[in-house]
Amino acid sequence: DIPMLRALETALDAAEMAEGVRVVLLRGEGKGFCAGGDVEAWARMSAADFQVQWVRYGHRVFDRLARLRQPTIAVLSGHALGGGLELAVACDFRVAETQVKLGFPETSIGVVPGWSGTQRAVRRFGAQTVRRMALGGEIFLAPEALALGIVD
Repeated sequence: DIPMLRALETALDAAEMAEGVRVVLLRGEGKGFCAGGDVEAWARMSAADFQVQWVRYGHRVFDRLARLRQPTIAVLSGHALGGGLELAVACDFRVAETQVKLGFPETSIGVVPGWSGTQRAVRRFGAQTVRRMALGGEIFLAPEALALGIVD
């Protein structure tokens, strides 16, 4: 959601400016790393607000993460689905516990990933793997994701 994106942007700015920060770890709390966007919040937005506030702002923050001067590691102790996987893909490395599920399940609700995650994922994992997730809705457990190069 927007408050999470703002908090992430603030944290990235602080990390960039801090001289002693040599690596940035992203991790979630609770059962999931990040379950992605707040679909209920989308329904309350106009199409214009959704485009500007959600899609463009999300792109900007995730691009900022991908360009951070320090190496970034997504520590996946819980599921990374939809925007959560897009967030993890913006990091340089992804490490996951064996029970973690990864994928782009947006097709099940009739949308496509919106924060440039599919484009970034194609460059990192290959087009066929991303097709399986983004078009086919496949969800991978961490061991298979490791074999496919989705996690390190």
